[in-house]
Amino acid sequence: MIRHYSYTLCLLLACLCFERCAQVAPLSGGKRDATPPKLTEAIPANSSLAFNSSEIVLRFDEYVQLKDLKNQMLVSPRLKTEPEINAEGKKIKIILKKEELLPNTTYRIYFGRAIADMTEGNSIPNFEYVFSTGNYIDSLKIKGIVKDAYTGQAVSDVIVGLYNAKGVQTDSLIYKESPAYITRSTAGGEYSFGHLPSQQFKVVAFTDKNKNYTYDGEIEKLGFRDSLLQLNSDTTVDFKIFQENPSKTFIKKYTTPYYGILNVIYNRESFFKVQVLGLVPGGRVTETEQGREKDTVTFVYDGLKDSLAVLIAERDSKHVDTVKVSLPKLNAARKKSLSILPNTYSGILPYNTSFRLSFLNAPDTLKTNLYKIHLFRKDSAWKEEASTFSYEWPLAVVMANPLSEGKNYRIKIDTAAFFDLNGKYNDSMMINFKPESKSELGKVILKLLLNKKQAYVVQLLNDKGQIAKQDFISLSLSSSNAVSIDFTGIAPGTYSVKVVFDDNGNKKWDTGSYLMNKQPEKVFISSKQLKVLPDWEVEEEIQIK
Repeated sequence: MIRHYSYTLCLLLACLCFERCAQVAPLSGGKRDATPPKLTEAIPANSSLAFNSSEIVLRFDEYVQLKDLKNQMLVSPRLKTEPEINAEGKKIKIILKKEELLPNTTYRIYFGRAIADMTEGNSIPNFEYVFSTGNYIDSLKIKGIVKDAYTGQAVSDVIVGLYNAKGVQTDSLIYKESPAYITRSTAGGEYSFGHLPSQQFKVVAFTDKNKNYTYDGEIEKLGFRDSLLQLNSDTTVDFKIFQENPSKTFIKKYTTPYYGILNVIYNRESFFKVQVLGLVPGGRVTETEQGREKDTVTFVYDGLKDSLAVLIAERDSKHVDTVKVSLPKLNAARKKSLSILPNTYSGILPYNTSFRLSFLNAPDTLKTNLYKIHLFRKDSAWKEEASTFSYEWPLAVVMANPLSEGKNYRIKIDTAAFFDLNGKYNDSMMINFKPESKSELGKVILKLLLNKKQAYVVQLLNDKGQIAKQDFISLSLSSSNAVSIDFTGIAPGTYSVKVVFDDNGNKKWDTGSYLMNKQPEKVFISSKQLKVLPDWEVEEEIQIK
């Protein structure tokens, strides 16, 4: 009996020990489902002929949902009434008005990535349903790539549209009607049409900002084929899209953010001529950046009390605006310190450049104390040097001192050296810099082989696509097609070459016009990158086709 109890006790202790040692672990759910739904049945069948139904049912092997249908789905040719499309369990139901279907026409309902499974959201890529109201499926294709006409970069989400040729007699067609066939460019700029009939089309591409499938003028970019396309075989049509110049010039708004500054903002860049009206004695008004093409005309003023009136005329037209504004009151309260911007970049003063201080607010020259600006140079130690500064009215002060390349300099500006017209003054500041040495810069020699006698704009672009240097060429009928250009004083870095076919010789790139059937000026961008090193010459030969 005692032996029996001992056996039972040992068995009980073993069970308790096993229970305490056991660990509870969550059940594994297995691998994540990455497979999109599969179509198991379509009623009527995909690629049906003699289609005559008001309802289409697409059945899948799992529960499905519709994602971003409005932006993903395209129906070509477009229907007067958008189909009603809903997800119901494992099926997608499409309701359409069959009386709107054209006879002997192939229709394509393109879903993009709108159809996805319910659990993981896996989308079916480029899913489409095709049917024909006739006895055959159209099979012709158009493909191509959409790029920006000026930058050469591929552009995504651009509407590419085909208009039936019978409707293109009117120039206003693309402004009033949506294309019969529509597709969109991908992230790489590519687009494609399939199941097209053999007929004539007007082919266009535009950035559809307001999603109305029509071109809305200069607020959107546009590309178009010069002539109608007779589609008899698979065809490639590439686009260079551009923004048209506005047909009219007008003031969008004007601002007087604080006393001393007036900004008049136009809807387009142009050359403007200005005239100040009724200037009072002691008053001073200056337009900044005179003679430059721009969309904002900025005036700096002082000595005025109540209002400012200016007449602004667009140089190349008869358009004239008279702007009269009530001026804000002078506010002597010092809310913030006066901002001063030196023309140094990361402690470097660009080669062969005078040191300059620029102001965001109009300075009060009568309160300026230029003796509070101190120039130091470092040899073995910092030593102050005599300096000469003068105003470059209206928004800058320039130092006249010649500076030695590669030497370390320091500018110390004491508190309240400068005031603006509202009474704000600067805090003390220290600016350390070194004038750039010629030996720190490189040189690029371009040998261009040009195939056309005309004018060109040649640009050297940095790795951000900004113009580092540019030059102009004009080939006469008697001149050689081989031209050499030297770009000197180039900061080390990676560059590319861009050439604009300057057809009208105005030394800039010009956009196109749809109504004038005018394409933008052509642009060539070299695919080769040029590596510029300090005190080094890079020579490159480029053939411009």
